Amino acid sequence: MKMKTTIMLPRRFCDMEAVKYVASRYNTTPERVLKKYFIQSGIIRPDDGEEKNYSLTTNEIALFHDLGVQPSSLVIS
Repeated sequence: MKMKTTIMLPRRFCDMEAVKYVASRYNTTPERVLKKYFIQSGIIRPDDGEEKNYSLTTNEIALFHDLGVQPSSLVIS
């Protein structure tokens, strides 16, 4: 049985200029780049079909961490 994870994230994180900038570097959306951050940080596991065409740099991960980007809750069902 496969469990599904739902990430609850305040919208303000997607609206941060730094997040938008990093997303534009990878030609993706702020939501997807934040999901990649959560995957690379070990907060969530990747989906089977997860995009593997890029990885965030150590500096980008540190930037998001320093900005306080974290889910407000995780729902696993």
